[in-house]
Amino acid sequence: MGIINVLDVSVANLIAAGEVVERPASAIKEMVENSIDAGATEVTAEIKNGGISFIRVTDNGCGMTREDAMMCLRRHATSKIKNEKDLYAIMTLGFRGEALAAISAVTQMRIMTAKKGEELGTLITASYGSLRDVADSGCPVGTTIICESMFAKTPARLKFMKSNASETAYVASVMEKMAISHPEVAIKFIADGKLRFSTSGDGNLKNAIYSVFGAFATKMAEVRSSHAGVRVKGYISTPDNVRGNRAMQHFFINSRSVKNKTLTAALEQAFRSYIPHDKFPSCVLDITLNCALVDVNIHPSKLEVKFSDEKAVFDAVYYAVRGALESSLSRPALETLKNESAKITEEKLKVISPFVPKDEKVKYDKVTLAETIEDKKKENTDFVSEPTKVSAPLPQKEVVFERAPEMKVPEIPRSKIDVIAYADEEKTPKAVFTPKKPEGDTLGASYYNVGGRTLVRAGAGLLDEKTAKEIFAAPSEKADESKNAQGVPEEPTLPKIPTKDAAIPGKEAKPIPEYTIVGELYASYVIMQLEDKVLIVDKHAAHERINFEILRAGLEKLEPDVQMLICPEVLMLSNEEAAAAAEFEKEISASGFAFEIKDGRTALISGVPSGFDISEAKKMFSSLVCSLCEHGENIEFQRRSIFESALYQTACKASVKAGRFYDEAFIKYICDNLLRYDCIKYCPHGRPVAFELTKRELDRRFGRIK
Repeated sequence: MGIINVLDVSVANLIAAGEVVERPASAIKEMVENSIDAGATEVTAEIKNGGISFIRVTDNGCGMTREDAMMCLRRHATSKIKNEKDLYAIMTLGFRGEALAAISAVTQMRIMTAKKGEELGTLITASYGSLRDVADSGCPVGTTIICESMFAKTPARLKFMKSNASETAYVASVMEKMAISHPEVAIKFIADGKLRFSTSGDGNLKNAIYSVFGAFATKMAEVRSSHAGVRVKGYISTPDNVRGNRAMQHFFINSRSVKNKTLTAALEQAFRSYIPHDKFPSCVLDITLNCALVDVNIHPSKLEVKFSDEKAVFDAVYYAVRGALESSLSRPALETLKNESAKITEEKLKVISPFVPKDEKVKYDKVTLAETIEDKKKENTDFVSEPTKVSAPLPQKEVVFERAPEMKVPEIPRSKIDVIAYADEEKTPKAVFTPKKPEGDTLGASYYNVGGRTLVRAGAGLLDEKTAKEIFAAPSEKADESKNAQGVPEEPTLPKIPTKDAAIPGKEAKPIPEYTIVGELYASYVIMQLEDKVLIVDKHAAHERINFEILRAGLEKLEPDVQMLICPEVLMLSNEEAAAAAEFEKEISASGFAFEIKDGRTALISGVPSGFDISEAKKMFSSLVCSLCEHGENIEFQRRSIFESALYQTACKASVKAGRFYDEAFIKYICDNLLRYDCIKYCPHGRPVAFELTKRELDRRFGRIK
């Protein structure tokens, strides 16, 4: 007798249920997708105890006849496709015909359905894979499915279910995705008798996002773009509203919720120079493309998809998100204290200024600061401000303050001062004067004494004496050539002041509005006054972004700049890495590398991208090959990521430094380009370049307006 058996239909249904129905959330997903495919404009999903004890999904779709209602419980029975050709261009959310059969195999199920024009509907009763009863029923047009006691007959599956709260969270996540992927459908979700959310079904995506996620929708920028036949629309989070994980990244292909590495890589690559490296952006993006160019039939849950042209999809998402970041985002506003919650009532604490009118006396109330704050917290739960730390408690007896004597700041003649700098060891600003030039000086430059060090003025900044001599001092054998006709050493050639326009390739330069540079704070932050607002600019971050954009434009070159090596570098690879390098030799070469594979596992690198030293280039090559081997990702994705990251440090080193004073021309150059180019909003490491403070906010703070 043979050992191969043909499984019973009930056993086969249980196996299918294990693939399709992992938990209540899986069942909810399949049933809501069927409702949307049926043309429903209203869908209500209700669960109890995480969906294990009770699930109900109601819609106002087209409904089913009695014959179709009985047929839908059979495996591979579907109205979505008819033949093999339909699999190559799937237009609906469901198509396999396994969902209801799999769900009925592990639950007690009732289906109430009616088509438009029918006097009576149909009631189907099934129990754990067996059809029990078919009867007439009075019900509205559409379909209602009730599932109870899930996995009651399969205790081995039931014991793997998590707590009711966890299962409810899984179901809520599924329903949230359904709601934002189909804003044209009014979707309502009820858990344990409480309404979790309800969308209006007006077709407005932002309204649906707000209904589901609340205030999260208010800090999102719209994305709308089309590239190579791929249309991208939706919303992305602003750089100041990022998260520590990818939980809020929602991608949809033709309104189907999916998980795909290409989409995630494109989103994060576009954000790479706008947010810190350990943070992740959020999004709700719907990518629309020809159904024949995407395969959704690769996983039972239909969450994973494959594209016939991954690069086209990557580029569409990347450029859509990048465009939104560069043009749609506004600079972050400077947060101020809340108007009401930060106030401490006059009866509790009187704020005393040491600068009181002459001969006037002020008394403290007999109350300690700790008591005041504690009382305030009891009275106002919204109280959020913290008191300034004091070295000693407030006095418990009457204290009298006298007006401090007036002090005059001594004036230093302007001719004696060239720059104000901070000493390395201290935070106290020191006036720096020009001493006599040391004997044997050949630089003809200005010298300064800062914190015990001798510095030399070089254009807009200060250099230490040794560095300055290396840059500007002429060789001893050419000393005579550096003298003019009178035998006096000529002034050295100082670094040129940048041009007014950074001329960032591929970026549109806007007209510069009128503005005034008010001054600098701590030699780091430039205060700019525009017509109706004030900008506080981090000059280093702004200059770093300008330099980065100029450098990054070189990545778009069709022909890479290759630096050939005198002696090839040897890099040992694994068999898999060597195979990947050989397979993608053309793409890696287009990244600026010249190499060949020897003996099956050895890479001889004879050329590296121009501008990178050999050790960095070897690491980049290894990283490219490893990514291709482990993830199979397109080399173009990796090239952009690695090269952009390598430019961060280059842009940083070439930028002005915080804590140093620079010529006005340098500061004006930074401010001009900050206003000229929309992409200058965040530094490559994700820090804001500037904060805005509007005139209206200042007027409100000073009580001029309400």
